[in-house]
Amino acid sequence: MAFPSAWLDELLHKNDIVSVVSEYVDLKPKGRKLWACCPLHGEKTPSFSVSPDKQLFYCFGCHAGGTVIQFVMDIERLTFYEAVQQLAARVNMDLPNEINDRELQKQRAYKKRLLEANRDAARYYCRCFLDPKTGETAREYAAKRGLNADIITRFGIGFAPDTWDSLLKHLKSLGYAEKELVDAGLLVHNSERNTVYDAFRGRLIFPILNINGSVLGFGARVMGEEKPKYINTGDTPVYNKRNNLYGLNLHKNEKLDDLIMVEGYMDVIGLYKAGVRNAVASLGTALTQQQARLLKRYVEKVFIAYDGDAAGQNAMVRGLDILRAEGLEVRVIIFPDNLDPDEYVQVYGKDGFDRLKENALSLNAFKIEAMARNYDLEDINARERFAKNACAFVASLQPIEQERYYRLIANKTGYALEALEAQGQRSGGIVPDQDRSAPIRGGFRKRIDQDEEARDVIERTLLAACLKDRAAMRVCIDGNAGARIKNPTYLALYEALREQGADFSLANYVGELPEKDAETVSSILHDEEATENAARVAADCLKRLGQENESDEIERLQAELKRTDLTAEERNAVLKEITNRIRANK
Repeated sequence: MAFPSAWLDELLHKNDIVSVVSEYVDLKPKGRKLWACCPLHGEKTPSFSVSPDKQLFYCFGCHAGGTVIQFVMDIERLTFYEAVQQLAARVNMDLPNEINDRELQKQRAYKKRLLEANRDAARYYCRCFLDPKTGETAREYAAKRGLNADIITRFGIGFAPDTWDSLLKHLKSLGYAEKELVDAGLLVHNSERNTVYDAFRGRLIFPILNINGSVLGFGARVMGEEKPKYINTGDTPVYNKRNNLYGLNLHKNEKLDDLIMVEGYMDVIGLYKAGVRNAVASLGTALTQQQARLLKRYVEKVFIAYDGDAAGQNAMVRGLDILRAEGLEVRVIIFPDNLDPDEYVQVYGKDGFDRLKENALSLNAFKIEAMARNYDLEDINARERFAKNACAFVASLQPIEQERYYRLIANKTGYALEALEAQGQRSGGIVPDQDRSAPIRGGFRKRIDQDEEARDVIERTLLAACLKDRAAMRVCIDGNAGARIKNPTYLALYEALREQGADFSLANYVGELPEKDAETVSSILHDEEATENAARVAADCLKRLGQENESDEIERLQAELKRTDLTAEERNAVLKEITNRIRANK
């Protein structure tokens, strides 16, 4: 929800950041700031700072930072709205919607109603699973998969009968309206016949819970060979798969050293049964930035343990840089023989899994291994191409990392270490087969995936620079940044900074945003104090965004060429435009 500017100003004024942070950690003065060992991650040397005059905090160890709201979000693992709610309660302030906003109250009441429907559906599915007749097939399947009574209870596993309206009838008997059940994702509406029917039928049911134990949605698995194997609740007013992780609710009050990221429900459950109790899974989607930020609330280190097949390995590559961009330490667990985590622990148990974890690859080692899979290293020409590309990649890393990875390339190719180092220096850190990179703090560059997450990192870094220094803002104005930023939330923030200038108030601005946008903007503060030489970073980001936009336009034109209705003249014009853009971009 959005909060009125005056109300949010009062909240921040009453919740002095020094006072709030001091409830969690003992702050010591040094210079103009107060310092302590960071309460958000383990450390022995103080790197956590609080600036009383700016009312901001920043940790030079884990790179968390922001206002008192962001601090409460991080320390208590809350959403933006939940953190504001807690701070309001701390100083006995009523929330605005509790005073005069009937529409917001109505929306909150409706979401609560949908959550209650999901809760009652989960209970119904559990009863169906345990029913002597209805759930017999489901119980036999669960037993075959090694799901004992403790696991079934712990994860709330249920069964959806293979009928079209059993859930519909049950929930309507409890007073729920069809529209409520459709909005919750429990029913499907057939617009042609204007009828509704149960969304899940004849499947094992896995409830998806948030950190507070509310049922947000469901995953449903077939018990035979039908396709698709899984179907999941779509986006609803209370659930978005990009913002949640399966199994995270089990760790609400735990202090963890790390979390293990797997692909599916059964991977989490299989590992848990084997004694590996810190696994979570994405929910029918590739790893997202929102999920990475959620992981960051709990741990500093993440092990990715995706399936050993090609699809799992490709998904792993896409997720690595997203995690690294959020400041997480990343390790990669490799499963042999194309096994998935559940299959592996069934054969080798927890001890076998722990051995794989101990030998997990660093992010950069995995990238080199993934690169090597694209080449036949028995072929001398392919081996040479791999070595050139791998050396260029290593040359883009920090100098202290390079020797380690040059040795890895030497072991895989047989080339002398000195020759590989010389090749890396000659490349200048530009990989021939992978020419995209993105700016990071301080003007350095890191390799990240060629997808929407890459652009998000660049645009987020650009806004962080603008928030830090008006000089960066001047660079953006001169460089027409508004025409290059595509994320609507970031673009709106940039326009507000440009229009309001020195009068811009971040607290007031955030207070006028919807909850999700407020969280997104607040997260930019993680980068603000870490952005050195903001003007240079802004210029670097603008140049990179220009390249991204140009690449997008070339891709659009290439897609245009595939149209069958183009005339020869139109086709030649498109080809000419592509050629001109490629030449101009060299």
